[in-house]
Amino acid sequence: MASRWLCVLGLFGATALLGGCSEAMSVAQLPDFAKLPEKVLSKDEQQGKVKEMAEKAQTHQTEAAKQIEGGK
Repeated sequence: MASRWLCVLGLFGATALLGGCSEAMSVAQLPDFAKLPEKVLSKDEQQGKVKEMAEKAQTHQTEAAKQIEGGK
């Protein structure tokens, strides 16, 4: 019976401790939905953007390799 009370008191103490931490910490503000873009990309547009980003990444890697080789 005593262990049950100790467990209850421990949970109460942990809850109070966490509650105090949450009040002391600043909460990040969520983005304003009014500022989000209204248009959502279609599947084809999404695939096009992904392909474009992959091409940019490959170009970046190629340019970086050229710069590294040029520096040696």
